[in-house]
Amino acid sequence: MDFDFLKDCVSKVGVELTRENCESLSRYYEMVVEKNKAFNLTAITEEKDFAIKHIADSLAGISEIPQNAVLLDIGAGAGFPSMPIAIVRRDVSVTALDSTAKKMNFISECARELKIDNIKTIAGRAEEQRNLFSQFDVVTARAVSSLNILLELAMPLLKIGGRFVAYKTDESELDGAKSALETLGAKHVSTKSLSLPNGDSRAIMVFEKIAPTPKQYPRLYGAIKKKPL
Repeated sequence: MDFDFLKDCVSKVGVELTRENCESLSRYYEMVVEKNKAFNLTAITEEKDFAIKHIADSLAGISEIPQNAVLLDIGAGAGFPSMPIAIVRRDVSVTALDSTAKKMNFISECARELKIDNIKTIAGRAEEQRNLFSQFDVVTARAVSSLNILLELAMPLLKIGGRFVAYKTDESELDGAKSALETLGAKHVSTKSLSLPNGDSRAIMVFEKIAPTPKQYPRLYGAIKKKPL
């Protein structure tokens, strides 16, 4: 991967990469492309597209992550945004969560190869991880589901005062999530709007957990999807 192009891409979302960051992100890209031949991780495999749409996009939210945070990434897939965050923010303790065990095994394999020791994985569904409820400072989700569904999955996992960072294209889902925010003890605190280097719009939406999550939440995923809050 062209380090100059990668650094330039990522600087456009407000993040400066070290050479070590570039080396790790480049090797991660190579591993994704190689593994993609065996099973589907991503449709985006061209180098420049990957740098923009996966790496720069994943790193667009790191300014919203406090120092030394304990972070959970819901629906991590092949590791976006969890793996770039773990590579660039070595102070953050990252857990990648996805229901597809093959994808979690792949992230673990990348972490071993790249010697990224601040990321671990869990294969499972967010709403079933009751042992993880109220354990995290930050929860992230990118390209996973609609905002009102994500809020029900994320809020139980956060400590009071913790923040959910949702990667969206714009704020259009916010009005439809007002009932979920009220029910789940959450509030919208900020949105960072930006453009990726290719001109695509992004909105990094931040929600704070201001009260305990009522015990009946989260519901089973089928119920959440059938009747979102």
